[in-house]
Amino acid sequence: MTGRGASPAGEERRAESVDGTTLAPTRKRWDWVTPFASLRNRNFRFFIGGSLIATTALQMQTLAQNYLIYQLTGLATAIGYVSAALGISLLFTSLAGGVAADRLPKRNLMMVGQLGIGVFALFIGVMVTMGLIEVWHIVVASVGTGVIAGFTMPARQSYVPDLVGEENLVNALALNAGMMNVTRIGGPALAGMLIGMFGVGPIYYMKFVAYGIFVAILFIIPIMGKSVASASRSPLGDAIDGFRYLRHDRRVLDLLILGVVPTIVAMPYVNFLPVFQEEVFHVGPRELGWLYSAVGAGAVVGSLVVASLGEYQHKGRVLLVGGVSFGVTLILFCIAANTGSLPLSMVMLALVGAAGTAFMALNNALVLSITLPEMRGRVMGVFMTTFGLMPLGALPMGRLTDTFGAPLTIGCFAVLTVGFFILMLLFRPSIRRLWSGTFL
Repeated sequence: MTGRGASPAGEERRAESVDGTTLAPTRKRWDWVTPFASLRNRNFRFFIGGSLIATTALQMQTLAQNYLIYQLTGLATAIGYVSAALGISLLFTSLAGGVAADRLPKRNLMMVGQLGIGVFALFIGVMVTMGLIEVWHIVVASVGTGVIAGFTMPARQSYVPDLVGEENLVNALALNAGMMNVTRIGGPALAGMLIGMFGVGPIYYMKFVAYGIFVAILFIIPIMGKSVASASRSPLGDAIDGFRYLRHDRRVLDLLILGVVPTIVAMPYVNFLPVFQEEVFHVGPRELGWLYSAVGAGAVVGSLVVASLGEYQHKGRVLLVGGVSFGVTLILFCIAANTGSLPLSMVMLALVGAAGTAFMALNNALVLSITLPEMRGRVMGVFMTTFGLMPLGALPMGRLTDTFGAPLTIGCFAVLTVGFFILMLLFRPSIRRLWSGTFL
């Protein structure tokens, strides 16, 4: 049984954009086993290539920042404070960013945002090099980065449908997540090695350069799509329309709720890997890079599995199973860490990365597939607030980690995550029934 709008076997259709240019061919029926179908699109290849460069630098900086904070303070709570600073700023700007994504050219928003975030990275790098760095500098930079990211991330998420069209959307989003997670393998490993050799400062300089390269690549891509929100309405009116849409379409709201809880309760575990590195495994920054890379390796596998789903009918069930698996594997990682075995813990982290990324990538794809095109920016603005809530979850997790230790604290949060998904599996049958290619 083919999905809606599927091509006859052996045939291939090409879509045309509004300006008459030929886009990538739509997927054949056999593309469900081909997770790279969206790379036929030239503009998507440029976009994903630039994203790879920028995200590699981001993954390196994430490790470097958490390592730097823990070295400066010796407190997991300090990591939580910095994460909360990022989260609060994301929380207060993502909705405005969603409105902007529906009113302004998404490409231009992304270019301005990448430049701004790069400047904050340059500032921290200079402070480290001069020996003046303090935690409050990192907090200020995190707030500034969060404000910019909150305003531009909805544009980045909702830009993918403009590039690839509707029929390749799930594949493109999952493939994008998979490619970005490739950077979680090499990026942290390289960062750990460079920190051991040259210190933290050069990592921030590399992020500044990488974001500049991404801006240059975005400039090559023509402005895709059109503003769908009426410029005659006020931005506040557009934002209110977005909330009305969520109230009207409960499927989208259910998926957003499904993404929020694990994001707050479990996803912050990755911020506290430096605590495991120093207090549990008693190893150095090189091994910390291995831990982050293990998460990235699993995440690539999880993303490619989602990219290969194609018109598989039971995506809702896969989503819930992925969520339960994420919580269970996180529990197993904490148990493995208690044994002190670094290799076993890395295997468990790879499983955590696979399950967590499969869940998040599929949840994101389902949200965009269900949402009407004219509402995608605003809905993604709401969705991006979950990323703002994730660092807020790191604050209590950091406090409890200082008191009870990392394995016990994160293990308890993982148990709560499993309980939440079991409840959703039992009492939200509408999620289980999500299945078709366009979800209409």
